[in-house]
Parts: sequence; C-alpha cells; structure tokens
Amino acid sequence: MPWCDTCDRLVDDDQVTDEGHCPTCDSKIVAGPKEPMPWRFRLMIIATVIYLGWRAYQGVEWLVHR
Repeated sequence: MPWCDTCDRLVDDDQVTDEGHCPTCDSKIVAGPKEPMPWRFRLMIIATVIYLGWRAYQGVEWLVHR
C-alpha cells in the first residue's frame, strides 16, 4: 500500500499520479515494504484445511451409514 510521508497517510493505488506522486501534496510516494506471511498464520491455515477436510469426511461417512 503506498504511503505518503508528508501527509502521513495511506494513499489508494488509483489515486497515485502516473509519476508516483501524492494527489494531495504532490510529494514522492514511498511503497511500504512487503512483509512475508507469518509462519503462525500459514500453520493456522493448514490446520484449518486439515480439520475441515476431516469433518467433511466424517459428515459423508455419517450420511452413508444412515
């Protein structure tokens, strides 16, 4: 997300001028550093997918035996 140091705010991508300046103060926009996804979040997503897959399997198995 683009950040304007002069205005001290985030600027939407569609508001940034073609030259890469802030629409309000016309100063150069600094692109914020891209932070990698935390490993805990990845682990939570993997665990959620495994859990929901297991619950879906149990639901299908329950329907078949009923």
